[in-house]
Amino acid sequence: MTHAKQRRIVLIDHRFQLRLAGLFMLVQVGLTAIFAGGLYVFLESEVQAGLASAHAAYHTVGQLLMPIVLVLAAFSLAVSTICVFVFVIALSHKIAGPLYRFKVILDELAARRIPDHTQIRPGDQLHDLAEPFTRAVDHLEEDLNTLKTAADQLRASHEAGDRDATEAAILAVETVMDTWSRRKGRG
Repeated sequence: MTHAKQRRIVLIDHRFQLRLAGLFMLVQVGLTAIFAGGLYVFLESEVQAGLASAHAAYHTVGQLLMPIVLVLAAFSLAVSTICVFVFVIALSHKIAGPLYRFKVILDELAARRIPDHTQIRPGDQLHDLAEPFTRAVDHLEEDLNTLKTAADQLRASHEAGDRDATEAAILAVETVMDTWSRRKGRG
């Protein structure tokens, strides 16, 4: 089945996708801070003795290493933030896309319209949900068609005064209605 319309939206569910990207960036900032702090502490303790004996112009290793650590940490943070942001947006599309499709289908059903397109894109997540969702919409459409046919037959048999055909049409309606049940305990 072909897709009804290709979406070119970068952020399908702004709140979900940006929150996910923000969490990944927060983790990245934390990891970068741990990396920079660990590097600084390690180099401070190891190089201090060597610099003291070499009569270096710097008074402390911190003065020497701070600019290097800051530049490397900022570069690492910038590159990894861009990579994480792009990765999270791409990954969340595989989740938010099917959720968007399900919402569109449910909106159509709520408006009492059978949607033309119920499939999700290949490679998207939630395929285990999409297949039963599609089957449910297909069953609903099939049952509505059966009821429509039975109503047409019922009208025709009633006008013709054909009691047997009327009974057959009523039986067809009852058969479809009996296949549907409502779970107990729902209000």
